[in-house]
Amino acid sequence: MSHEWGNYPENFTPKMYWGARAILERQSGLPGKVLCLLPDRQSFERLDGSQREQDVFFDWINTKVLPKLRCLASENHFHEWKDLATIQSEDGAFMCQATPKGSCGEYLYIGCWEVEK
Repeated sequence: MSHEWGNYPENFTPKMYWGARAILERQSGLPGKVLCLLPDRQSFERLDGSQREQDVFFDWINTKVLPKLRCLASENHFHEWKDLATIQSEDGAFMCQATPKGSCGEYLYIGCWEVEK
C-alpha cells in the first residue's frame, strides 16, 4: 500500500487512504503557523472493496479536514507527539488523524481513510 506519507492507521488496512507530511511554517507577525502541503509529500491508495467515491472523499478532505487543520495550526495547536487532532465525517464514513509526531511542531503528519463498516 502506498502510505509512505502521513499518519497511517496501525490496527487495520483501510480501503481508501490519503496521507501527507505537511510543513508547519511560522509567518512573520502571526502568532500561529501556516499549514503547507507539498505535492511530493502526499500519497493516495484505493483498494478493491472501497464503498465510497473518491471524489466524495477528497471533497471532505478539502472542505472539512484541511480548513480545520489550518485553523488548529494557526492557533499553535501542534507541538508534541500527543497533540493529536481527530476529525470524522458527519456520516461516519471517513476519519482523519493528524499529529506532529516527534517533529517539535515543524511537520504535521496527516492520515485520512475510509472507515470500515
